[in-house]
Amino acid sequence: MPRARRAARWTGLGLGLGLGLGAGGCTEPPASAARGASPLVVERGPLAPRLLLTGELEAVESDELLAPQTDNWAISIRWMAEDGALVKAGDRVVELDNTAILEEISDHELAVIQAGIELSSQRATSAVEVADKRFEVETQRIALAKAEVDAAVSPELVSRREHMQLQLAVKKARTALATAEDDLKAAIEAGRLAEEVKRIALDKARRKLEGAQEQIEALVLRAPRDGVVEIGEQPWEGRKLQVGDTVWPGMTVAKLPDLSTMVVQAQLSDVDDGTVAVGMAARCLIDAQPERPLEAVVTSISPVAREPEHQSMRRFFSVVLSLSDADPEIMRPGLSVKAEIRVDEREALLIPRAGLDLEGDEPRARLASGETVEVTLGACDARSCELLAGVDEGTELSAVPEVAG
Repeated sequence: MPRARRAARWTGLGLGLGLGLGAGGCTEPPASAARGASPLVVERGPLAPRLLLTGELEAVESDELLAPQTDNWAISIRWMAEDGALVKAGDRVVELDNTAILEEISDHELAVIQAGIELSSQRATSAVEVADKRFEVETQRIALAKAEVDAAVSPELVSRREHMQLQLAVKKARTALATAEDDLKAAIEAGRLAEEVKRIALDKARRKLEGAQEQIEALVLRAPRDGVVEIGEQPWEGRKLQVGDTVWPGMTVAKLPDLSTMVVQAQLSDVDDGTVAVGMAARCLIDAQPERPLEAVVTSISPVAREPEHQSMRRFFSVVLSLSDADPEIMRPGLSVKAEIRVDEREALLIPRAGLDLEGDEPRARLASGETVEVTLGACDARSCELLAGVDEGTELSAVPEVAG
């Protein structure tokens, strides 16, 4: 980064730290507290610049409530608990719209009734056909018995031709009986197969009905344990989900975070690339609890800067800060946090901020004589800024009067 650009950036950062963190009470006294100190001298000393990041609390582990699989794929939210609400195990957290499935249940119930009627009808039809075939078998069996009796007459009592006709009648009767028995077996097997087809159709209709009924129950997302509700994000609009929003199977609709393991998910502007490293110490201030600063350590930095929202011109690195301790009584996911990163301390030529006029386009130092001189600044902390050019070491300054309002 060019030297002038870095100086301007740290100058702005110093102003932000003096105003933002000084008000929160988690940094050293702002420059205004040092005004009037005598003398104000440009001298060498330790510089501990601090970088201010903003972010929010996030749970390391959570129980996620996901949108279920449905035949209609996308489904809308009908009701949901408030973000941050306390729930007990088994309590409703989200209800998804079940109108379409209720209509399907009516159709499935009618399909089950219809399939049951068709199965009963097929059984009756098969029974009639089998009964007809059994009657035919009995008829042919009787005909065979009669033909055998007739054929048992002694050949001496009838003519040769008549005797041969009686023997032929026996053979025909036996063939007819065999055919009737085959037809009976075929009718039984055909009836069994037809009934099996109808039974499968009935089972299929019942499964669809049961599946629809299970979907109705699955559309009510319940808390798996006691906890705090964290509503999921709408991924394309950068906001929390709301009643009426459409969700898809597998999409996180809500979470029950584990409040005992919390981190700060902060954003680092891409222009500050390289200023923060893993392992740096930080002090975090929860906006809702400004009187309780928390110590933290930078545990990870994303390798690539990403846009915070669609088509944004800004880019940020994601920075994760691990808190030294978590208090489930006051810490909730989503609470805004200011994180003050302590950049490595180093020796530098320092100019007191009380002697700087930072209201103009370029910073100026107010000399003890009352004259102002343009200066070039580097990094700043709450009391001093690194002096790169403009005045010499040992120069005495006078405090710049505060601007009213």
